[in-house]
Amino acid sequence: PGTGAAAVRSRTPGAAAVAALMVLALVTARPLLAYQDKVQPLSAFPRERIAIETRSARRHLFEAWRADTPQTRAQGLMFVPSLRADQAMFFVYAPAQRVSMWMMNTLIPLDMLFVDDAGCIVKVHERAEPGSLDTISSDAPVVLVVELAGGAAAALGIATGDRVLRPEAKWPRGSRPCTAAR
Repeated sequence: PGTGAAAVRSRTPGAAAVAALMVLALVTARPLLAYQDKVQPLSAFPRERIAIETRSARRHLFEAWRADTPQTRAQGLMFVPSLRADQAMFFVYAPAQRVSMWMMNTLIPLDMLFVDDAGCIVKVHERAEPGSLDTISSDAPVVLVVELAGGAAAALGIATGDRVLRPEAKWPRGSRPCTAAR
């Protein structure tokens, strides 16, 4: 009798751990399943080149997907397994507004650049954690949020006070100077 009880006890933590992992997998999968039938391939998003000009007179070009509808903004880079260093996504908001982002169903770390109506980067949030439900706020009204591969902002020296340009859209129209402290 003692041997059987010990065997059951030694298996119970394993079974409990397996059960806990199954519950965790279901809870984690639920948000994925909720979006699965609504996900558009990135090829369905409009594409546009963007440029980021740093205060150190460097210009970085990115091939970007544009999220400018409620549906494309809601999806963003969800389920994308990787992002090249020269790729980005940008979210368009009109009029300027305070924006909050999260990383639900996002598989890769991202840097987020919050951009005002003059093209000035007013906030940089580096290495947003994949899958996190924490909100990341712009802290000021913005018209764009640019997402880059995690670590790109630091590697390229991109910071507040730098400028984002959309050359094909001839944006921004004005040219007020950007400042680092906001």
